[in-house]
Formats: sequence, structure tokens, C-alpha cells
Amino acid sequence: LTKCEGCTCARSLPPSAKRTWRCSRTRPSSMAMNGTPGARVCVYASSSAQTPPAFLAAAARLGSLLATGGHICVNGGGRAGGMGALNAAVASGGGDILGVIHKRWVVDECEFSVESAGKGSRMLIVDGDDLTSRKRGLRDSCDAIIVLPGGPGTWDELFELVALRQLGMSTLPICLVNTDGYYDGFLIQFRRAQADSVLKVAPETLVPAFVTVDEALAWSLRQVANGPCTMLAEAAAASRMSYRGDASDGASSAAAAVGVPVTSSTLRRFANSIDGRWVSTHVAVGAGALAFGLALGAGLAQARA
Repeated sequence: LTKCEGCTCARSLPPSAKRTWRCSRTRPSSMAMNGTPGARVCVYASSSAQTPPAFLAAAARLGSLLATGGHICVNGGGRAGGMGALNAAVASGGGDILGVIHKRWVVDECEFSVESAGKGSRMLIVDGDDLTSRKRGLRDSCDAIIVLPGGPGTWDELFELVALRQLGMSTLPICLVNTDGYYDGFLIQFRRAQADSVLKVAPETLVPAFVTVDEALAWSLRQVANGPCTMLAEAAAASRMSYRGDASDGASSAAAAVGVPVTSSTLRRFANSIDGRWVSTHVAVGAGALAFGLALGAGLAQARA
């Protein structure tokens, strides 16, 4: 365990992480134009060299805004696509970049040269069999996240944090920039999920969407200034209670189907055990498995008879 530079927490760092580490509780060292601390804004964006010009323009605009505002631009450290346009604009404006990149792309020489950016710029290289360390490194190094148009890698980063926010496991602000309606399909799916009660927190609370990077950055900086979103915390708590209730109902129904005596008080005791986590979900799964096993057993007995 290595102590975070700016607070009392401890983070487990990957072996290849040799540089200074700052977790999400730590204020950045950059200074905005008015002398106040700048924010560490993480940007998820495409890495494809075929990224459409409109998406590149939005990324460049955001990079320019971050540099002018004295904010640290945290991103995946790439030099192509939306990430490349973002980093080039930050560097042109003399801003600072913190790149968090997997060793695979350093070996392939796909990283942006942070030496061309501000003096506080650096590249954090992570390793591993997948992108878990990189995604954690990006989240732990920033105060807010802005999602530009991108492919499956960007979607993976987006939905992982959306899931954490709904579960109450993160209050890190995140928003979408819906350039040219790129994320219209996602927004429709979010609304459908809410209508079908599989998404328990309002989409606009989980991940608001904006048309321009200017609006997205303004919203993100307000979230950083105002602290964790109490509305999100309340919605996440309500979501947890809802899931626990659904799981208890499911377990009772499965048990009743085969005459297994599982009382509501037993379910509540299970649901409230182990630090309040949703053990009732496991009860529901177990009851369902039991129901299947008993039905299979009865069928086999009938077959033998």
C-alpha cells in the first residue's frame, strides 16, 4: 500500500506506477486564472484515427477550455482520435495533462507526448491482463468525468461508473456530450430502462447529457465546487431498498412454489446481515435453485415410478 500524496487514504498501486498518485479526495495543484485551484477533469474519448471531424472539433474545444481555465486534463493518454485532439489542444494552450495509459499502447507507441504540454504534465503507465487498473487510475485521478463520443472502450468506462453511481458506490460526477446526437440511442435506452423499472435512478441524475462541451464543463465544475450530489445519494439508497424488496419478494415466491417454509422475518434477517449488503438477492437465487432441484427430483421420481 502506498500513501496518497494529498490525503490520509491508501491506494494499492500497480507495480508499474512509479509516479506520484493522487486519489479523488485530493485537490489538484494547478491554478485557475483567478488563483483558485483548478479541477482535475477526466475526459473519455475515442482513439480511432477515423473519428469524424465534428467529434474532433468538440474534443479540441474542450481541451482549449481546460487549458484556459487552469484545469488538469486527465485522459487515456492517446495521440489519435478524440483523445489526440483533446491533448493537442491542451498542450497548445500550455495546460497540464495527466495520461493514464496501459503499457500495451506505450509499447505500440500510441501515447501522446506529454513533454509538449505544461510542466505539470505526466504519464502514468499501468499494466495488467485487462483495462481494470487503467479505469481505476482514471477515476481515482480526477474530480469529474466528461464523456465525449467514443467506441466500446469509452462505453465500458461510462457504464462502469454509471453502475457504481446507481449502487451508491461512487459520487464522482459524470456527464455525456451528445455531439451530433451520437448518444441519442443511449439516452433512449436509459429512459426505456427506467420505464421498465430496471433502472431505479433517473437517467438525468445518473449521467446528464449536454449538447456542447461548454455546458458539460460548466456543469462538471459546479459539481466539483458543490460537493457530492445529495440527490444521487438519496436515489441510490432508495434503489438499494427497492432491490432488497424485489429480492425478498422473489425468494418468497420461489419458496412458495415448492412449499419451502421461508418466512419474511428470515428474509429480513438475511437482507440486513453482512454490513447491510443485499444478501436477500442470494436468498432469491438459492430459493430458485432449490425450487428447480426439487422439481427435477420430483420429475425423476415420477419417471422411475
